[in-house]
Parts: sequence; structure tokens; C-alpha cells
Amino acid sequence: MATIHDYLYWRADLTLADRPFNDVDNLILSSLSYLDLVGIVPTEEEGGSVPLSFACEEFLKRADGNIGPYVRSLAKINVEFVELLAQTRRFGSAQLSAYKDVVDNSRSLQFAALCIGLPHDGTYVAFRGTDTSLVGWRENLMLSYTVTEAQREAVSYLERAISRIEDEDTPIYVGGHSKGGNLAEYAASFCPERMRERVRRVYSNDSPGMAPEVLPQDIRAMLGDRLRRIIPTSSVIGMLFARENDKHDIVTSNASGLEQHDLTTWQVSRDGIIRAPKLLPDCEPINDALATWVRSIPLNEREQVSNEIFDALESAGATTIDQVVDSADRLQKTIRALRNTNERTRKVAMALVQLLIDRSVDAMRSSVMKSFEDAGRLFLE
Repeated sequence: MATIHDYLYWRADLTLADRPFNDVDNLILSSLSYLDLVGIVPTEEEGGSVPLSFACEEFLKRADGNIGPYVRSLAKINVEFVELLAQTRRFGSAQLSAYKDVVDNSRSLQFAALCIGLPHDGTYVAFRGTDTSLVGWRENLMLSYTVTEAQREAVSYLERAISRIEDEDTPIYVGGHSKGGNLAEYAASFCPERMRERVRRVYSNDSPGMAPEVLPQDIRAMLGDRLRRIIPTSSVIGMLFARENDKHDIVTSNASGLEQHDLTTWQVSRDGIIRAPKLLPDCEPINDALATWVRSIPLNEREQVSNEIFDALESAGATTIDQVVDSADRLQKTIRALRNTNERTRKVAMALVQLLIDRSVDAMRSSVMKSFEDAGRLFLE
């Protein structure tokens, strides 16, 4: 079934004036926020903008055929996607500006955002989701016990972005994937009301909510129908801290299990996402277990549990989530550190480690298969 890659082929020659902005356009621009565009897109302080086509071309030159180190996400964004994005009439002339990318371990902060001036159809403010840094993943657990530094940064960033758009009739979209969608929700809800009213749509793509003990306000009530929460059929991240009777748009996926969190696997049509009637049963036990785990820990103990988990994961020198399992020696040191934590913490951390191991094995299997396919083509030639 078709994904956002196919959509770029279908809509390559149709501008936003020909076909209005839709949910799939949102997914594509959320993905764009995962590219490392430092030194390519001007910062807020520098001012100015560059065309999306130029930014993508410069990004590919820098990567020199290997974009992996420059994609700040576990999503499977590849060279073809970036090339197609640069070539489309729909997005190629969009203007990218106000790029911000900061990781500050001392503040447990991972934050990145940019503004995308859309030809014929307003501005999309994109917040990056959790990247591969452990500090970014630590922030996700912080949602269970506090308002994060990234959320505060998001509010300030959105206020500045809206203040730069002088025409009050300009449509403003705010969105992101994973943690990025949480930042979009929070920023749009807690910026000044006069600015909030200028936001046409807030996109939260498989994004966690906030623990009600931390944020008693209902974001849905604050934003109304302007909030679009999109989740895949096996959503786990997007159901974290979900509130009873909340509305979600459920999208089908080409993947299974937790791999569905990758928005490049979501199925789309020429005009929107392919909807499913309900979540699949396979994610319910995980969601129930996570909800029970969070509820079982008093609010004043959640910070300690979070710190124990990530202190152990960082104990062997890892700074990114992939590095935790990138060598047998590092993995052994991490497991030894986890043995010194209490049973409740250890179970959660080991589940995460197992997920990383499974993902690493899948990636190795895919790499081996590709090598065989490439060798086969060379043999046939």
C-alpha cells in the first residue's frame, strides 16, 4: 500500500493552489523536521530563508550518499524521499527559516524546530520529535511528572514565529511527530490567546499526551476541532497518557507492532490518510501495562525512576539510543548497571533494551538482504 514516498510521486506536479493542504502534507513536513539542517537553513538570529529545494540539495551534498548520520530520527527517511521532496512543485519552492536545534544535557533538553513558508497556503511550524539522543528519550519519561524544558521552548518559539507573520489572515499550521506533536499541542495551547486563535490546525502525529497530574487542563477542550491527533493501528507512543473518550484519527500501516510508530509506514491516498475503524488488539496489553506502571508510581517518585533508567543506559558511555546495543561490551555494562536498580525500574528498562536489540537485528537482516540483492544484480549484469 502507498506511503508518503508514493504521495510525492502522485502530487509532484500539483501545487497547494491546485490541491489544498491535507493530512499527508502534514506528515511530510513533520518528517522534514528530522533532517539535520544546521548551517543550511538560517536561524532565527540570522533571519532570511532558503527554498526547500536548495536545503534538500545541500543536505544531500553534505551526506554524500549516507544520510543516516544526518537524520535525527528512527523513522526510515531515505535519499529518495529527500530527492523527491526537493523536486516537487508542491513543496520545492517552500521557504525554510528560523531553524533551531539544541541539545543540552544539563537541562535534559532536546529541541528542534523550523518554519516552512508554504507557497499559496500559509506557514507550517514543525517541531522535531524524539531524536536518537538519550537525553531526548529521557524527556519522554519526564512527561509523566513535569512540564519539560522542550515544552517551554516550544511555546516561546511559536510565539516568535506567529509574531513574524504580519498578515493575520495567513493560515498557520503547527505540527510534529512523536514528541514533536506533543510540543505542537502544548505550544498552541499555552501561547497567548490572540496568537492561539490564528492557528488553523494543530497536528499531533502518534504523539504522547501529558499525565493529568501534571497537566490537568484538557488540550482537546482548549483547541477544539483544530486539533488533529493521528495514530497508527498499533499505537503505543500515541496512546501514552491518552484521556478517556479522546478523539483520534486512526491510520493503517505497512508495518506491525511498535514499528508502526514510523510515519513512513503509514498508508495514504492522493488526498489523505487511509483510515482504520479502531486500534488492533496487539497494542492493548502494552498500553494497559504502561498505563498501570505509570499509575503505580506516585508522582513524587517518577523522577527518580526515570533518572535510574537513563543513568543506567548512559553508564557505558552511550549518548544515543542506538549506542546502547552497538557492542557486546557496552550492552553487558548497561545490563550490569540495571541490576543495581529496583525490580520495577529494571523491568521497564530491560523492555526498552530488548526493543533496541530486536530493532538492531531487524536492521542487520535488512542490510544483509540488500547486499544479496545488490550482488545478484551485479551478477546478472
